[in-house]
Amino acid sequence: MSFRIFLISAVFVLFSDNMIAQDPHFTQFYSNSLQLNPATSGTYSGTYRVSMIYRDQYFQPLEESFKTFAASGDVKLNILDKKSDLKDVISMGLTFMSDRVRIFDFNTNQMLLTFAYHKALDKRYKQTLGIGFQGGILQRAVNYENLTYHDQFNAIDAYSNPTSEFLPPNNKTVPDLSAGLYYSISPSKTTSAHVGFAFQHFTQPNVSFYDDPVIINSDVEKTSKYPSRITFHGGVAIKPNYRIEILPRVIVLQQGKKLTAQLSSLFKIKFTSRTGQYLHLGPLFRFVNNVNGTSLESMAAMLGIERSNFIIGLSYDWGLTSLVRDSRNFSTLELSLVYIGEHDNDTNFCPQF
Repeated sequence: MSFRIFLISAVFVLFSDNMIAQDPHFTQFYSNSLQLNPATSGTYSGTYRVSMIYRDQYFQPLEESFKTFAASGDVKLNILDKKSDLKDVISMGLTFMSDRVRIFDFNTNQMLLTFAYHKALDKRYKQTLGIGFQGGILQRAVNYENLTYHDQFNAIDAYSNPTSEFLPPNNKTVPDLSAGLYYSISPSKTTSAHVGFAFQHFTQPNVSFYDDPVIINSDVEKTSKYPSRITFHGGVAIKPNYRIEILPRVIVLQQGKKLTAQLSSLFKIKFTSRTGQYLHLGPLFRFVNNVNGTSLESMAAMLGIERSNFIIGLSYDWGLTSLVRDSRNFSTLELSLVYIGEHDNDTNFCPQF
């Protein structure tokens, strides 16, 4: 029993980024880019976009895996600037995310509205500068029936005694605000680049279950702030020929005391010269810096199929930290689907996978 409890605690801290507060991380962040940066709303070729992503982290000694699902949709409208004869973009979107740890029945849900505006800077290099805002709610809940406490142990073989622990309301909903910037440039038909910056949860809402006016005990700590997250991301797209496109990119996330860097390079290969079908594939490496220092946390293989308006993505992560390296039964699987309505052949100024 004690070994299993240790495993649950250790894996939960390591892979769920602490129960106290960290955002879930996706390998395919660009497949649901509104979770990455609100300023990426509207950065696609088409009039609207719908995306979904599902992530499942499984570790064999535990009974349940960690599951995350996110979905988003955004629409955009081109606005002609008559003075410069350039097209600006206004975009609005809606995002939903659900993160569940079934061991404790601990759930985090998020629903956000997004607004973004992209200003076209010139025609020659197709430079754009965008700003985006997100606002909505963050909701957290836990099922106390799945938790046990030290005073419940019957000194023989089970946690069957009643507990004297004071249990506050098990549901908490708070407002959540984020903002971001995005810049893209296409200096030639064979080269483009983008960079983005986002500041999420900048109000650092109090998510403590004990933040309740009914609780008057002065010894109870009633504050647990959800840490803000700073995001930087960037990448380039290089077309050495009409069949191949190379997309190296980087994502850096700083939240609380943990810094994560994802380095990847995808190859986009056209099946034939006349079709709109592509194969996406490439590796990803994830580095972390926390209280234990800097290390290579995991690596992943990414595979995607693009046909007309659809992109279907699959990725598989291998954990490389000492806790999971000794187990052959750790895996993380991620599936994504992106649909772009009324797709055209203009260059996307943000990757969609």
